[in-house]
Amino acid sequence: MKPRAAWPVLAKKAKEKCEEAQAGLMKARDRVTQLEQSRRRMELLYVDYVARSKEAEKRPHSMSETLNFRGFMQQLQSLISRVDVDLMEASHALELARLVLKAAEQKRIQMETLVEQDMKTVRDYHRKREQKEMDAAGITLYNLKH
Repeated sequence: MKPRAAWPVLAKKAKEKCEEAQAGLMKARDRVTQLEQSRRRMELLYVDYVARSKEAEKRPHSMSETLNFRGFMQQLQSLISRVDVDLMEASHALELARLVLKAAEQKRIQMETLVEQDMKTVRDYHRKREQKEMDAAGITLYNLKH
C-alpha cells in the first residue's frame, strides 16, 4: 500500500493559497497604513493653514488672500473626507483579507491532517502486514521444531 498522491498535492496548493492570502493581507494592511499617514499629513497641513490664516487676519490683507486661504482649507477638508472614505473601504478590504487568510489556513490544516492520516494508515497497514508475516514465520518455525 502506498500513500495517496493527491493529498500532498492538495496540501501544497492549500499552502500556496495561504501564502497568497498572507500577501493580500499585507498589501491591505499597507494600504490602510498609507491612508492613515496621508490623513495625518493633511490634518497637519490643515492646522498649519488655519494658523497661517489667523496670522494673516492680524495684518492688513486683501479679500483675494482671504478667499485663497478659505478655498485651500475647504479643499483640504474635502481631501480629508475623501481619504476617510478610502480609509473605510481599505479597512473593510483588510477585514476581508483577514477572513480569506483564516479560511485558507483552515483549509491548509485540513489538507495537512489528511496527509498525516493517510501516512498513518499506510504505516499501520505495513506494520500489521509485517506482524502477520512475522507471526506466520514464527508459526512455521514452531511447526518445524515440533
